[in-house]
Amino acid sequence: MTAREAVDTIIRSGGVLAVEGDRIRYKLPPEVWHLTSVLAACKIEVLDVLRRQGGRAANFPHCPACASYALYRDGDSFECQTCGMRAISEAQARQVM
Repeated sequence: MTAREAVDTIIRSGGVLAVEGDRIRYKLPPEVWHLTSVLAACKIEVLDVLRRQGGRAANFPHCPACASYALYRDGDSFECQTCGMRAISEAQARQVM
């Protein structure tokens, strides 16, 4: 797996990657923890990918109906403050459009 593929997979899963000096900071969902070995093995390439993206890569939750980022977390789901859609699951809110 290439550095770009690892970054893309992590972002699609809802993870967050950031550059801090010469280190990669990350917050990963359990299903992609195995990619920490790829991040370590391809550190220079991952840092380069992240720096080209402004130093941070994340897929922020958004409404699947109107694409708004104005979501209110209500327990285990989200409610869109723009269109009013309710009961948006974490998986739906983090889907790549």
